[in-house]
This record gives sequence, C-alpha cells and structure tokens, in this order.
Amino acid sequence: MYGLEAISANNGWAMAIIGPLIVMSGLTILSIIISQLHKVVAIFDKKAKQATEPVVKSKDEISVPKILPNDIFETANIYQALIDKLEQPFELSDLYKLAEQNSFPHPILTVNRLRDAGILKPEGEGLFIWNR
Repeated sequence: MYGLEAISANNGWAMAIIGPLIVMSGLTILSIIISQLHKVVAIFDKKAKQATEPVVKSKDEISVPKILPNDIFETANIYQALIDKLEQPFELSDLYKLAEQNSFPHPILTVNRLRDAGILKPEGEGLFIWNR
C-alpha cells in the first residue's frame, strides 16, 4: 500500500495536524516566557541590591529605641526631637507622619498617652502644643 491509502490507514492525517500544533504551541509558550523574563530578573536584581547596599542613616534621622519606655516623661524626652521639627501649634497628623517616617514604635498609642498625660495640650481647631 502506497500514497494516500497508506497515510489514511496509519493515522497519518492526524499526525500531520498534531505535529505542527505541538511545535506552534511550544513556540508560543517559549515566546511568552521570554517576554516576561525581565520581570523575574528584576525581582532577583532587587533582592541582590537590597542585600549588598549598606544602610545609611541621614543626619536628620533620630535614634529611637525599638521599645519605648513605660515612663511617659522618658518617652516625651524621646519625642522632643520630633516636636522640635514642627511649628507650634501643630496638627497630630503631622506628628504621626514624622513618627512613622522615623520608625517610632506605636506612634498612635504613644501620642494618645502624651495627650492623656497633659504633655500635648489642645490649642483649638485640631491644633496642639507641646507642654514641657
């Protein structure tokens, strides 16, 4: 048996269609992987940069302990450096932002304790003054 009869008898038509489909799907998957490869490289590059870059503190950063003292007056002494950066009277949101930027632990709770102790006094219209 030769020719078209042999192709039909041995599933040649199915193989002739499936072969190029497999090749084309493989090439499509490969092109998608190559087009997204820059994202994977960027992730590894970012991790490598973070590991090798030294941490440099600016002159304006304030040294803060990881845990603030229980005594509110000692905590107030630590917060004094932040208050010095603000104009009197100031909004609490400005103090919160400065505390978060300088990595102060629990700024909302600490500012609330400072208000309860009378160290931060309301000046009206949402403004506060430092009473030390």
